[in-house]
Amino acid sequence: MRRAKIVCTLGPATDSYDQIKALVEAGMDVARLNLSHGTRTEHEERYHHVRKAADETGRSVGILADLQGPKIRLGHFTEGPVLLEPGDTFIITTEENAEGNRTQCGTTYKNLPTDLIPGEHILIDDGKVTLQVTHIDGPRIHTHVIEGGIVSDHKGLNLPGTTTTIPTLTPKDEQDLRWALNTGIDIIALSFVRSGNDIQHVHHIMEETGRHLPVIAKIEKPQAVNNLNDIIAKFDGIMIARGDLGVEMPLEQVPIVQKNAIKLAKRNAKPVIVATQMLDSMIESPRPTRAEASDVANAVIDGTDAVMLSGETSLGTYATETVHTMAKIIEAAEEDILTQGLPTLTENTKPRTQGGAVARAAAEIGDFLNARFLIAFTQSGDTARRLSRYRSPIPLLAFTPEPATRSRLSLTWGVETFLGPHVDSTDAMVDQVDEHLLKHGRCRRGDTVVITAGSPPGLPGTTNLVRVHHIGEDDSPR
Repeated sequence: MRRAKIVCTLGPATDSYDQIKALVEAGMDVARLNLSHGTRTEHEERYHHVRKAADETGRSVGILADLQGPKIRLGHFTEGPVLLEPGDTFIITTEENAEGNRTQCGTTYKNLPTDLIPGEHILIDDGKVTLQVTHIDGPRIHTHVIEGGIVSDHKGLNLPGTTTTIPTLTPKDEQDLRWALNTGIDIIALSFVRSGNDIQHVHHIMEETGRHLPVIAKIEKPQAVNNLNDIIAKFDGIMIARGDLGVEMPLEQVPIVQKNAIKLAKRNAKPVIVATQMLDSMIESPRPTRAEASDVANAVIDGTDAVMLSGETSLGTYATETVHTMAKIIEAAEEDILTQGLPTLTENTKPRTQGGAVARAAAEIGDFLNARFLIAFTQSGDTARRLSRYRSPIPLLAFTPEPATRSRLSLTWGVETFLGPHVDSTDAMVDQVDEHLLKHGRCRRGDTVVITAGSPPGLPGTTNLVRVHHIGEDDSPR
C-alpha cells in the first residue's frame, strides 16, 4: 500500500473523461485545477470527470483549486519577442498603453515604481533574464540588463528581496475562490503567501458563503520562509512550490527549505506537498532522469505527505505513464522506510496535546500487538491526521460520515478513507469495522486492529479513546 499521495495537475493533455479516469487508476489521489490557466467551463468539466472517475473506480480523489495569486507580468510587445543583451538599458513602465519594444514595456502592476528602489533586481520569465534597477522616474523604472535573453508578451516578473504592497488575494482570486466554494472543490491553495495573516481574507469569504475548506499555503517567497512557523500554525497545510521559490531566493537554499518545511509541517500534523519539476523530463520522455527519481524518493524519505506533478500531467505526452512511474518510485522508497518499524519519538515529534498523545499511544499499541490496521473514526479528519503524523508502518484506515472529510484526507500520508453512517457509540464503531473489513476481505476473524476516536462520537477535535479489537469477536468491557 503506497502511503505518500500523488497530486496531478489537469490540463489540455488530460481533458477527457477517459484520460482523467486513467490517471485515477494509475494512482492520482488529488486532482489540481490550476486557475492561472484555462476557463471556468474547462475546470468545471474536469471537476465532474474527476468525481465520476472516483465513483466508478471506488477511489477517494480530492480536488484542489490553486488560486493564481498576484503574479506580476509584462505587457504586450508590439512587434513580437525581443532580445535583451547584457549591458542594454530597459525601461518598465506603468504608463497606459505603453508600446512594448526593445527599450521598454508596460507591466500589470501599477505600484511597481513605488515598491522598488535602485539596486534591486527584477527577474523575467523565471529568472531567465535579470535586470537591475538604476533609477526610477515617476512611472518609469530604468534598468540595466545583467543577464540577457528573449522576452515576450506577458512574461512573469519576480522581485527577490522586494516587499510589495500587492494583496495576496487579488480580485480575480476572489472570484475564483467563490466559484470554487460554490462548485464543491475540496481544498484551496493560496499563492504567494507571505505571512499567516494572509489567510484572513480567504476565511472572510468562506464565512460569507457558509462553506469552510482547508487552505494550503504555497511557500514560494522568502517572506514565507521567514514566517514559516506562523504560516503552518494558521493554514491547514503547505505546498513547497519550488519553481518560484528557486527564483525568489538562492537556488542552493531551496533543498534546505524543503527539508525544514517538511519537518515543521509533520510536527504540527499538517499535510505538506512538494511540488515543481519532480519528473519534468517526462513531459516529453517516457522515462525520468535518475536525478528526478532521486528527488521524488528523497522527498518521500524526508516525510512529505504528497508529491505533485505539474506540466507532466497537464501538458505532457506521457501523463499516465508519469503517474505510474511516480507511484513506483514512492513505493520503492517507502519499502525501505517502513521495514524500520514505528519511528522513535524525538523532541520534534513527541505529542504536545491530548489528541496527539492518544494517537501516539494507538500507534505504539498497534506496533506492540502487531495489529493488522490502525483505524481512526473521524468527523473532521483530525484524528486521522494525528495518527498519520507518527508514520506507523501499520496501514491506517479512516472511517467518516462526511464525504468532504473523505476527499480532504486524500492529501494526508498513509490514510485510506471510507464513508460510513454516523455512529453514536464505540460498540457501533466496532460493528462498522467488522462489517467493512470482513465483507471486503481486508481481515480474517480474530485479526487485531487498534481503533482510536473521540468519545462521545461526532465531536471534532476530541480524540480521547483507544480500543484494541479482535475482528468478529465481542471484546467489549463486561
